[in-house]
Amino acid sequence: MSPRLALTALLVLALGCHHKPAPIASPAELEFWRWFSANSDRLLAFEKDQEPIFAELSSHLTAVHKDLAFEFGPAAQPREFVVSAGGIRAAFPTVKSLVAAAPPEPAWKVIAFRQRKDIGMRIKVGPRELGAEDIWFSAVPDGDRLGLTLFVKGLSKENDAALAQLMYLMLDTTLGEYDVETRLGAIERKPAPPDPAAAHLRPLKELAAFVDSQKK
Repeated sequence: MSPRLALTALLVLALGCHHKPAPIASPAELEFWRWFSANSDRLLAFEKDQEPIFAELSSHLTAVHKDLAFEFGPAAQPREFVVSAGGIRAAFPTVKSLVAAAPPEPAWKVIAFRQRKDIGMRIKVGPRELGAEDIWFSAVPDGDRLGLTLFVKGLSKENDAALAQLMYLMLDTTLGEYDVETRLGAIERKPAPPDPAAAHLRPLKELAAFVDSQKK
């Protein structure tokens, strides 16, 4: 072998040694996707028998990690299946590894983390309901992140816990779960003033563009 070919072979070997191997799925992740594939038809039509199929799905998903949650997209082909960390940052690596381990399924589009959605939507949990038009914000630097204060219409001591759940769901919907956890620092909530615009607050619909403008 010529010196030049020998050097090329050494470079190839050296580069190969530094190539990161593909992640290996854990037994729990493999078992989850085995169950998911075996029940694909039921999951695609979950609206016909939602309560039991969701209970089974939740049981298998939390067997992978206790904080994992899920969402389905509208009935379409492929149908979206979102794996969420439930707002718990410690579960982020599991979300990534579980989604990476998903087998190819033409009927499904598997997505890591809740994505940004139409800000015009409203979210309802039980008797409580909240829309983007009910929330305004102010933001200040918080280290390499943004400290956020959300001003929520109708917020009080009595309904704080219920509206907080809706507020965080709306925040994930507006900004996407990953950016909420990685781009925002401290998040506070306060009752909205009578005239948010006069108080120099921004409507929630502007939050995504504002956060994107702050990215380095």
